[in-house]
Parts: sequence; structure tokens; C-alpha cells
Amino acid sequence: MNVFLVVPRTLSPKQTYREYPLGAGLIATSLRRAGCHTIVYDQSAEGSDDESLWARLAEFQPDVVGFSVVTPSYPVASQQIRQLRAQRPDLPMVAGGIHASLFPDDFLADGADAVVVGDGCGPMTFLVDRIRRGLPWDTIPGLIGRTREGRSFRNAPARRLPNIDPGIIDRNVYNLSLYSHHSMLASLGCPYRCTFCCNFSGRLLQQGVTIRSCDRLCEEIDYLVACHGAKQIFFVDDIFLVQRTHALEFCRKLARRQPGLQWIAQMRADALDEEVAAEMAAAGCRRIYFGVESGSEAVLRRVRKGTDRESIRLGIESAKKVGIRVKTGWVFGLPGTLDEQYESVAFMRELRPHEISIHQLIPFPGTEYYAHPQRHGIRIRDPKDFASFCYGGMGDNVSFDYLSRGQLIDLLEHTVDVLQSDGYTNSDVATAETPYVFSTPLNSLSMSVFHSPGPNVRHKTSAAAEPVVPTY
Repeated sequence: MNVFLVVPRTLSPKQTYREYPLGAGLIATSLRRAGCHTIVYDQSAEGSDDESLWARLAEFQPDVVGFSVVTPSYPVASQQIRQLRAQRPDLPMVAGGIHASLFPDDFLADGADAVVVGDGCGPMTFLVDRIRRGLPWDTIPGLIGRTREGRSFRNAPARRLPNIDPGIIDRNVYNLSLYSHHSMLASLGCPYRCTFCCNFSGRLLQQGVTIRSCDRLCEEIDYLVACHGAKQIFFVDDIFLVQRTHALEFCRKLARRQPGLQWIAQMRADALDEEVAAEMAAAGCRRIYFGVESGSEAVLRRVRKGTDRESIRLGIESAKKVGIRVKTGWVFGLPGTLDEQYESVAFMRELRPHEISIHQLIPFPGTEYYAHPQRHGIRIRDPKDFASFCYGGMGDNVSFDYLSRGQLIDLLEHTVDVLQSDGYTNSDVATAETPYVFSTPLNSLSMSVFHSPGPNVRHKTSAAAEPVVPTY
């Protein structure tokens, strides 16, 4: 069976850096291990026009096509599914991803045969196997759809057991030449419940948190270095290595096994102290992204962040003290007074991180703010205008009772003036050597995760050189 997995481009008005999609990669790897010829087509990296997509589909001649969709990519995915259905009426098509799990009926109306709710590895493997054998697929857990005879079915998702390692992704499912670095997951899920965040494995499906073992992480890193020439790795976890003891163990093992490897992590500032920071730096961590969100204690409590200004300050100071570059994320427009919004600017100046990335609040589907916007003073004119649910730009589909559009623009312009006076450079003109950088919705470019020029991965030159992916 030939299985073609599409990750449609998003409608973000900003030019962003490229990360190969790990979720689609896990599914593709699972299908490869089941004997399928599977690739991932990441449209954000392959090219924004659909012509190259149709050309690759014609070349690949798939037996099944899957679409992995987040909210900002749904308008694109919808058009692609409809067009592909018109071109290939009998081609089995399935959709998955967080947006498909939230709005399965929209995808069925677009022309998809089935939607995977939640984790896609098991359902997709079962689905493809049954298609191959000509068997019905309407009893597969986690699947919503209709049979070839037109009968609708909705099956409850199978609960993913916590601490079951998802396995090592076969990076050959990607067009690696399009990416400058490698990505990894050290854990899945998040134990926190911030009101502005739609954590898929936590808020939606209550599947808990999976923390991968240190040995398994090191095994995957060994594979990336030996088989793909990895020099830099980005850990895309919501919270890198949730447990402190686990973080220390991993860093010490990695420092011994892969000296010289550089990596980036995302984590909460209150999870970092001087000892953990020192071990991370010794193991090759060069950059940490902290989600600060706000400089107002009242706003932090209101959004259930579970931390305070002092904890954030100590974490950032710990990272800076050992020479780790600090990037911070902020959200303007979180429910709060105008004065509370401006407290973030003062806190930025106090913390002085190397990088400041500012977004306006987007009440994404799956969050408390999307489900009950009026409770929080948020207005969504059209909840199904999914093209407006993108970071970057200043759309008018979402508005706030507590912060007018004019006040938000004034706040952003004030922030720009303050940061530039403090020696920060906006991301549109910053270079790899710029020490202090900021980005706001008024900028055209997002900050790059890695500043290294060009790819740092090694690619196979022949089929015989294809590396073997470690399995259990």
C-alpha cells in the first residue's frame, strides 16, 4: 500500500521557520513498519502552491491519502480535500490532527471518508490494513466516518496509556533537504491547564503525560547523529523533561554520549534552577524558550499559569548565568485591564531576555476562550472563520471588551519604542549576530529557532545507504 500523508500549509501571514511535523512522522513510521510505502508531504516546506502537491500525488500514486490539520491550516486542507475528491472519487481519504478531532463533521462534508480523533498511529495502521484486505473499517476505535455503503459511524477513541513510548521516528519519511535541523520529542502532553492553551493530549482527551526514558532519548539522538549527521536538535515538547530528576539524568547521559551536540528546549521558567541550568549547558543546550505570557501577577493567576513573576525571574536568571540564550514568549490581550497589559512591558525590561516574541491572544478552538468567550470578555464574530485563527497580523474577527483594537496597537507600538530604546532589534532586520531581538504582530518575520546557515543534516545518496531505524 502506498500511503501519502499531507501536512497542509497554514495561513499565517508571517514567514516562519521550518520544523518537520513529528505527529505525521510518527504515523508514517508506524505505517512503514507495517509494510506500507509512506511519505510525508509538508507543504510549508515543499512549496505553498498546490501544483507541486498534485504533481507529487500523481507521481506517488497513493492507495490512501491522509491529511494532518491544525486550525490555521484547515481552510487550505478543506480546498485540497474537495479538489482531490473531485479528481479521485474512489481514493480513500482520512483526516487527523487537532482540528480534525475538534470538527470531524466539517471534514466529512469536505469529502473525507473518515476522521481520526486523537492519536492517529493505531487507527491509521488498522485502517490501511483493512483497506488493503478489502474489509470494513467502521469498528476501528477513534474513527468517525462513513462506510462505502454510505452508513455513518462514530467510534470512541482508544485511550492512550501514559508512559508508552511512541518510538523513534524514521526521518526518511521527510524530505530532509528542506530543513536546517532535526526535531525531537522528549515527552508528550502537559500537566498544566492554562486557559489560553489547547493542549491536545491533556485538555481534549485527558490522556496524561508520557515521559520518554533517558536511554530511549539518547538512542534516538545517536540515530540522528549517526544516520543523519545531526548537529543541532530542537525539542518541541510543551515542557521539556517535566521531572527535574529526569532532566538531570538525561543531561548527564547526553553529555557523555554526544559531546559537541547542540540543542534547544522549551520549558517553564519555574522548572529551571541553577543546577539544572548548569547540567543543560554542559550537555549542549544553547537556547531555551520560556512562555512567560504576562508580567502581571493578576493575569498569570487569571489564566491559571501556575507560576509567578519571582519564579519566572529566577528561572531566566539561572539560564543566563550559565550562558544559555533565553527566548521568551508573551501574549498581549489576555483578559485583564489596560494597566495590566502594560505591566508586561516593564517586566520585559526587568528580565532582559535575549529574545522577545509577542503575540496577540488567539482564542483557538479547544480552549476555554473559544468555548466560552463571553465569560472572559472576548468576542468572536464568526467562530468558523478559521482563516483568522493565525498568529501574526491584526485581523478583526476576534475582539476584546477590555482592550480595543486601537489600544492594542498603541500597546504594541509603545512596546516597540521601549525595546528599541533598550537595544533590541526587530526580527525583520535582525541577523544571526544580533544580540537582542524582538518580534510582534507588526513584524513580517518570526524569529528563527536556529541561526546556522543552510542544512546541517546528512542525506543518503542511494537506496543501499538507507539507515535502519531502531525499534523495540
